[in-house]
Amino acid sequence: MSEQAPMNPRYDFTGQVALVTGASSGMGLATARAFAEAGASVVLADINQVALTLVSDELTAGGHQVLGVMCDVADEDQVAALIAATVDTFGRLDMAFNNAGIQLPICDAADEPAEAFDRVTAINLRGVWACMKHELKQMRSQGSGAIVNCSSLGGLVGNPGRAAYHATKHGVLVGATPGGCSANIPFGDIMTSSYSV
Repeated sequence: MSEQAPMNPRYDFTGQVALVTGASSGMGLATARAFAEAGASVVLADINQVALTLVSDELTAGGHQVLGVMCDVADEDQVAALIAATVDTFGRLDMAFNNAGIQLPICDAADEPAEAFDRVTAINLRGVWACMKHELKQMRSQGSGAIVNCSSLGGLVGNPGRAAYHATKHGVLVGATPGGCSANIPFGDIMTSSYSV
C-alpha cells in the first residue's frame, strides 16, 4: 500500500472580504488568521478592545488587510455599524463567521436568574440573528455571500446546569440558520450554514 498524504485544503480568498465575530480568541481568532492567510481582507469584531487591538496589529504586521471593530453583538445598532464599517472600508462582504458567544458558570435551571438567561440569549441567539440580518442585507445587494453560524453540540444534546446555553445553541442550529438560508435562496448565491463544535 502507498501512503496517503494528509488532506490540507488550500483556499484562495484574494479580493474577498471576511467578517469574524468573537475574533480575538479561540476559534474566532483561528478562523480570522486562516482567512487572512488565504488572502481575504478580514474584519475582526469583538467586545474586548485590548485583545482586538493586539490581534489586529499582529495580522496587519503580517501584511494582511485588517479592520478591527469593537462590537457587542447583543446590540443590533452596533452590529449594523459593524457591517457599515466593513462595506465603507472594503466595499463588500463575502463571508461571515458568526462566532461570538458566551457560556456562564453551571447553574441549575431552578436557580438561574432571569438576567443570566437574558444575557446568554442576547449574545448567543439574538446576536447571531442580528449579524445574519445585517449581513444578509449586504449580501442580497451584492447577489452573493456565505454565512457560517457557530453553534455547539450543546445545540443537540443538553447537559445539566446549562439550560440557557443549550437553548440558544439549539436555536442557532435548528431555527435561525435554516430559516435564514431558506428565506434568502431567491436572492442569489447566498448560503447560510451552522457549524457545531
